[in-house]
Amino acid sequence: MSSGFREPVITAYPTSFKLPLWFKRVLLKKPPSLTIAFETLRISNFTVNRVSDVFSLKGLMKSPYMPNINPALNPADIISEVKAMAPVDGSEVVEWMQIAAAENIVLQARIAEYNALGSQVVGNSGDPYIPGLIVEDISLERIAGVTVTERGYAIAYTPHGTYNVPRLGKATGIYRNYLSWASISYVGAVQWVASLLKWRELATTPITQPVGFYMDSRGNTAPHFFIQAPPRPTIMVKVRQKYECDKDQSILITFRDPYDYTRVIFTRSIGVKSGVSEVKFDIIGLPYVPPMMAEIQPENGVQTKLNEYTVY
Repeated sequence: MSSGFREPVITAYPTSFKLPLWFKRVLLKKPPSLTIAFETLRISNFTVNRVSDVFSLKGLMKSPYMPNINPALNPADIISEVKAMAPVDGSEVVEWMQIAAAENIVLQARIAEYNALGSQVVGNSGDPYIPGLIVEDISLERIAGVTVTERGYAIAYTPHGTYNVPRLGKATGIYRNYLSWASISYVGAVQWVASLLKWRELATTPITQPVGFYMDSRGNTAPHFFIQAPPRPTIMVKVRQKYECDKDQSILITFRDPYDYTRVIFTRSIGVKSGVSEVKFDIIGLPYVPPMMAEIQPENGVQTKLNEYTVY
């Protein structure tokens, strides 16, 4: 049992998704066909083509709260600007506040990019102890930093259960209809800094504008979740994704059941080079390729953005 104070969770907001109209019509006629579609699903012919060896932040948004700071994917790249604006004075401004501020500038820009797709994700960064860190219906326990260090983790509370967030690490909370993520980037004796993300409504393909993946100041990188929606009922579709990153990395793609996010349908690690890479693959399913929830997880410490995600 935690020794910290648990914030009350009053209202639960599930992670919703939009299904294509054709899929809704098919389900009304033949509801069992979804199970058959998952059982017959085949994903193959993966190809990775390096389009460019140049990485840039082009297309990324600025934080709506700090538009005077240029776009960044790594909070470490803007921490000097934050320190110049609010230097440590030992009383009103202390180190953890600067870390949280830099993370929030980056985090709110990522939120704005995702929400511009007609979807909704919410999040925040701060000290879970004092003043506390709550994002909608998810929170981190209110304990001192020394307790996090001694125990090695903090507890994230959701309406559907709890999960442990490692000290200076990250964790994803995936439940049947609820998606969240948390990380810890700094731990002092009393104060500590964490980030929380909660997906309220998932973005749906096609996606043709850049969406950055959030990274905290320790390099803990969050996933993003999308609904991969075929444009029509068909037994085969092709998928094209374009990633841009500053280092070589392996990106983990996991497809999940849109009616139960805990159910994994398929997973594959894709190696991409620094710069821009185009990933293509085919999907076959009977009597049709179903819509799926796609979880995309870049490596820690790699600046990554998704420039395109189309199904055709």
